[in-house]
Amino acid sequence: MKNFMMQLSLRNKLLCILLVIMLIFSGFSIFLIQSLDEINEVTNTIKKENLPTLVWYNHWEKELAIKKSLVETQLKNDSKEIFIRNYLDFDEDFSQNQFNETMELPIELIELNNRLILLDFIITNKVMGLLDYEEVEAAKGVLEKEYLPELIELQKVIMTNKEEEMQAFDKNSEAFPIIIEKSIMILLVLTFIGVLTAIYFSYRVSKNMSEPIVEMVQKVNHIANGNYDVKLDEPSQIEFRSLAKSITQMSLSLQQSFQKILHDKVKHEEILNSLPIGIITYDETEKEYMVNSFVKKILQIDAEKLQDKRVIPQLRTNPLLQLFFSKDTCLNKKITIELNQQHYVFLVSQVELNDYMSVKTGKIFYFIDITESALLEERIIKSEKLALVGEMAASSAHEIRNPLTVIHGFLTLMQESLNKEQLEQFNFRLMMKEIERLYSIVEQMLLMSKQKPPEMRPTDLNEVLNDLFPLLNGTFKSKSIDFIMNLTNQCVLADSKQLKQVFLNLIRNSIEAIGSNGKITISAFEQQDDVYIRIQDNGEGVPDSIKRELFEPFSTSKSNGTGLGLNVVKTIIENHQGSIELYTSDNTGTTFQIRLPICSSTSNRFV
Repeated sequence: MKNFMMQLSLRNKLLCILLVIMLIFSGFSIFLIQSLDEINEVTNTIKKENLPTLVWYNHWEKELAIKKSLVETQLKNDSKEIFIRNYLDFDEDFSQNQFNETMELPIELIELNNRLILLDFIITNKVMGLLDYEEVEAAKGVLEKEYLPELIELQKVIMTNKEEEMQAFDKNSEAFPIIIEKSIMILLVLTFIGVLTAIYFSYRVSKNMSEPIVEMVQKVNHIANGNYDVKLDEPSQIEFRSLAKSITQMSLSLQQSFQKILHDKVKHEEILNSLPIGIITYDETEKEYMVNSFVKKILQIDAEKLQDKRVIPQLRTNPLLQLFFSKDTCLNKKITIELNQQHYVFLVSQVELNDYMSVKTGKIFYFIDITESALLEERIIKSEKLALVGEMAASSAHEIRNPLTVIHGFLTLMQESLNKEQLEQFNFRLMMKEIERLYSIVEQMLLMSKQKPPEMRPTDLNEVLNDLFPLLNGTFKSKSIDFIMNLTNQCVLADSKQLKQVFLNLIRNSIEAIGSNGKITISAFEQQDDVYIRIQDNGEGVPDSIKRELFEPFSTSKSNGTGLGLNVVKTIIENHQGSIELYTSDNTGTTFQIRLPICSSTSNRFV
């Protein structure tokens, strides 16, 4: 059989399959004829047995109900003539009813019909006879003791039989869905068998005819997916053998080419990812982005994010990516940004991406981190400024201070000899204020030029601040500033003179920030081997623009400030092996925190 099927053509195989399916479905006609016979049989049973019986039961129920009503009415009333006339008229109407002529009485209801005739006999013979002889009470007794009990019994019998007949009718009626359901189930089974048969034979034919082609297609798909080491088995069909050899040869050639391309690609990626340069490329033809490791590390993005249109509006907030998404070209453009709470300076370029024919296919965006170079350049500039300031301070500070002293002395004498109007006329207060400012600048320059190592000795913080208080008390009172010290007997290793200079500069800054009607609080606490001192005021606070460079030289927010005071403070504290920081600063005030070594635990450091 198998060899016979193999010898058949595809057309003959399909015809055989259709023939088998037709034979399977033709068998359904046999079961359908049988189902129709069953339906006819059930229909005849309902028509000849159930329906006539039910009709007669309904007819008798109505008849007995009316007769019972007539009898009960007679028992309540004594009008014998009306009762006899109504009963006879009703009995005559029912006996002459067209229903009795058209609906034949079933055989099994003859006995029950006879009982109904006997019931009428009680009325026509007994009751009417007694009424003819004026025996009304005797007639009522017959109705109550004979007629009504028999009538009620017949009603019960009819009701019971009617219910049984209804059950039989329902059972026969329910046979229709069962027969139809059985026929449908048979049809479904035959359909299922036919479908399975068709599927089986179709699969066999398809397998025998297309298996070599399917195998070659699968192998080619493996090659297309990158599995270049695939080899095809020699097919049994001679016409497929040369094709299989060609596919195998193609697979080997592709494998060699792919290995070379993969090696070159990996090498190029290693070079790009090893460079300390951020590179982003966009291919307009393929609509693809490429980023190297430096970009992923610095900007926290990859090619998928650049292709996600939902993320692009957020990425455009970055100045670097804003330039990348633009169509502008640039070369070595310097951009300063904040990334991950760190300050970066990049040298950015964006150029065209060209193919081998010099046709534009996209763009290349690359940037170099020159943060360290920028900081170094900034330090060099600051160092040059400091060197220049040092030279100026060393050569000119004393020369400036000497004439200032003479000028200040003569102005003081003139101030004492002039009256109030003359002082206002010549702006003596302004001149004295400016002279004092010049003194402050000269002192800061002298401190920067003559920073000598501190003479470390155990120093009580309370004593240092108490020595400063008389110098500042007049200012506190004139500007209504409360000065509060919350210090215990903290002892630090420090140069008391330089420490006084630190506190003096910080307190003066707080006074200038407050203006008037404020509060300055100095508190301290110990932690491990250090003392932490906090100078807090409720002034305007340090602007955000200079917080980062607050301790650098020439960094100031004052219109007439030099920007040297906090740099001097930082230098003194660091020479004491301590540190100073801007602890908090906002519109409610500013707090500086100083850390100094405790005397008892750190004295051995300075021996």
